Amino acid sequence: MQIYVGNLPAKTTDESLRKMFEEYGAVKAATIGTDKKTDKPLGYGFVEMPVKSEARKAIEALRGKKLGKEPLLVRALKPDDDFHQHAVAMQGGSKGPSTKGSFMKGNIAPRAGGAVRRSGKRGG
Repeated sequence: MQIYVGNLPAKTTDESLRKMFEEYGAVKAATIGTDKKTDKPLGYGFVEMPVKSEARKAIEALRGKKLGKEPLLVRALKPDDDFHQHAVAMQGGSKGPSTKGSFMKGNIAPRAGGAVRRSGKRGG
């Protein structure tokens, strides 16, 4: 099960994230999101736990726990979730569907072709 963890303190490492979740069961992978240019942590990470019951236990126990100034945001990711695809890519998993154009790149989804524009004309 893929798990998103948000509001992580800047000092959090892949290893410390792994240890935090290993208290509740086996951890296949733990990765902190980092800025590609500066290599600084972005305050979130992904954890993969193979046993769903252990993953659910970890989510319930860690959700809202304070590590820094803010409580942790912890949630399970669904396979069709954009975060899930990003997590798989970060952890070196299968390529899967591209995240090109997704919110992770800071882009907004393109307007539908038939949408009415401000000028009153339909897009094409």
